[in-house]
Amino acid sequence: MVIWRRSPVLFLLAFALLAGCSDKAKEDVSKERLEQLAGGSLQEVVPVSGKVLIDGAPAEGVNIYLYDEAGATQLKNARTDKEGKYCWSTYTLCDGLEPGSYKLTFVHIPKPKKNGTGEDLLKRKYRNARQSEFKLTVQKGTPQTDVNYELKK
Repeated sequence: MVIWRRSPVLFLLAFALLAGCSDKAKEDVSKERLEQLAGGSLQEVVPVSGKVLIDGAPAEGVNIYLYDEAGATQLKNARTDKEGKYCWSTYTLCDGLEPGSYKLTFVHIPKPKKNGTGEDLLKRKYRNARQSEFKLTVQKGTPQTDVNYELKK
């Protein structure tokens, strides 16, 4: 409080900086704005989406984890909706993934606790990335909008 009395200029500068962070800047998802935030040009992404079925039925609340091709590093995750649908996001919602080869794992927690944890109804059957049989190859310029996965309990 004392600092503001001594330096009204400092107070005005702080206020101007805070006021400059408007909602419009937060809502701007243009390529130019995203490149500015990323500190350079954006990598090309390809739309990838689909559905997850468990025992033939669409499954809500399946977390899908994307790993590098070796299954060593988790890169991203997505979650299925009420219809079992999901999409991958990199820069904006459902914009897709960078071209490449990946491995996938699945955890089914339809009603997670507040901290995101809960019981995996698939009993960790699809959780080991290094041994996962689920692979995804994203090719440059080729959207994939029907990448479906069939899991068994």
